[in-house]
Amino acid sequence: MTACDKDHNSTRDAADQQPSPDIDFHALSQAFHEATRAIRAMPEPRDAYDTATRLANEVRNKADLAAQVRAEAAARIHEAEKLSIAGLAECLGISKARAAQLLKAARKAMDGNATK
Repeated sequence: MTACDKDHNSTRDAADQQPSPDIDFHALSQAFHEATRAIRAMPEPRDAYDTATRLANEVRNKADLAAQVRAEAAARIHEAEKLSIAGLAECLGISKARAAQLLKAARKAMDGNATK
């Protein structure tokens, strides 16, 4: 067990004391599947195109937000476990460059939220 695993397990043990959010990824997938099925069934191709464009934009926006939340979580790990960028990269199973990118994205998001 690495130090990262030990820290992760102790953080997990503390987290087990708090309720975790109930995220229904299956319902999310179902909603997306139903939307694409409805678009494919649209009789007017231009309407289908416009609706598919709206769907693509909405999904892209949600993916961007999920990436931001992931970066923020990486920054929380970095801070809570007092890790170097190399240590964070090792813990997350990513490159040092990617770890640095996540931290930069988290700082940018936090700076943006502070000005709103």
